[in-house]
Amino acid sequence: MSSSFSLQHIHEPLLEFGGGGRHPDMRFGLIDNGPVDFSTDRTRTVRLGIVGSARTIEGLRRWFERCEGGIPAKETKQPNLFPAFPGSGIGGPFRCWFEVDARDERTISAPRLARISREERNDVAIRLGVEAFVEEIQGLAESEKPPETIVCALPVELIERVKNLRREPDPAASAEEDAKEEEGKEADEGLYEDFRGALKAATLRYRIPIQIVWPTTYDNDAVLRRKLAKLSERTVQDEATRAWNLFGALYYKAGGTPWRMVRGARDYSATYLGISFYEELGRTALQTSSAQLFDERGEGLILKGGRPLRDKADRQPYLSAEDAHALVRNALATYRREHLNHPARLVIHKSSRFHPAEIEGLDQAVEDAGIGSADYIWLPRRSTVRLVRDWDYPPLRGTALRLDEDTAILYTRGSVDFYRTYPGKYVPNPLTLRAQRRDASTWDTLLRETLALTKMNWNNTQFDGGLPITMRAARQVGEILKHVPEDVPPDPRYRFYM
Repeated sequence: MSSSFSLQHIHEPLLEFGGGGRHPDMRFGLIDNGPVDFSTDRTRTVRLGIVGSARTIEGLRRWFERCEGGIPAKETKQPNLFPAFPGSGIGGPFRCWFEVDARDERTISAPRLARISREERNDVAIRLGVEAFVEEIQGLAESEKPPETIVCALPVELIERVKNLRREPDPAASAEEDAKEEEGKEADEGLYEDFRGALKAATLRYRIPIQIVWPTTYDNDAVLRRKLAKLSERTVQDEATRAWNLFGALYYKAGGTPWRMVRGARDYSATYLGISFYEELGRTALQTSSAQLFDERGEGLILKGGRPLRDKADRQPYLSAEDAHALVRNALATYRREHLNHPARLVIHKSSRFHPAEIEGLDQAVEDAGIGSADYIWLPRRSTVRLVRDWDYPPLRGTALRLDEDTAILYTRGSVDFYRTYPGKYVPNPLTLRAQRRDASTWDTLLRETLALTKMNWNNTQFDGGLPITMRAARQVGEILKHVPEDVPPDPRYRFYM
């Protein structure tokens, strides 16, 4: 009896950097070539603002000054996994200056922070914390020369007030919760998410992206209560990695393009759309849909859709034909406004099964836009199949197994030859890809670009991300959109949501 299984290994996708340089790793590619939008014709300065307490502003400013000269690598047997940060100046990997002017610093007073810490009601404490930051962000945004990105340096007392809180687990938690487990994070961070989401939603109107930073990012001696330290992934990262991640995010949020996917000369121009659902505020209503649209450059566009229906058989959310058509039509219209044309190929990712009604609406939207090729890929959060490798290490990242004509699994987390180790903390769970429409694309193409899309996360310069950006962005987007009033159109640019 012969097996129809087909096992293969997808080589680590290359990324493109300045001057057409290519490398599989973001950090080494930036060191060698600079960002993809780097130009020798001009010197770029990224102007940053800071909002926080007097202590956090001073600590972050001192660390920025330290980063100008570079941060040494930690002592390790995996130098490719933990490279030194070469510096944040013009000769550094981003080929620009990161500037913080004293006029772009705003201090939240100690008495005001104390009132927030003493507030007994959780919802009031979160509201007061958001208001304190928003007032200062508004002042920066309305200044004569506003900064390009604002760093919110959270004081320890505020973090402890909104982070240590607990709420009862929801037995019907959405599929997005699995992403937290996949990344090794706790699933009971709800009230901190409410603070973070509410703050980002409230600042969308000022059209300046914000970056939330904890003291553990810039202060090696920062002390958080044990429960907080356990929940904070930042506390286990070395200092150079923290610098890489923060400056990469700041560069992208200021409108830069650090790296992009590589597209072959014969490949069609493609864009990638993720459709997801999120619980509305208070979890009292049915979910709402959103779309995350990304091109090869990593330019992200976010749209809010209609409320889904529930499949009677498996209770999975899905869109009506009309809402699916409208969501994709609006996404492509936004893409066209940004790029002046439609892509030749559209790939749609979804964490729940494509319902026949959805497919009807999606097909019509693709046809109306004149797009010649489309692929609809269902990405269930959990795979029922796992592979075992000899010795103690998990399968290599990029290992793929074709189960049948329409289904494959792909290890986006796993052992990495370039790092000479498995960089994760948990047994990796492969992605399942189920093609519910596949036009001209081969499985090799679908697997390769899914692996490449896991590298399009500008909050992380370690390239072994578990989820493609189309799905990874879903949780970030939903966390913020649920705080945006129904009658307020959200800003479509992804850098406001990451």
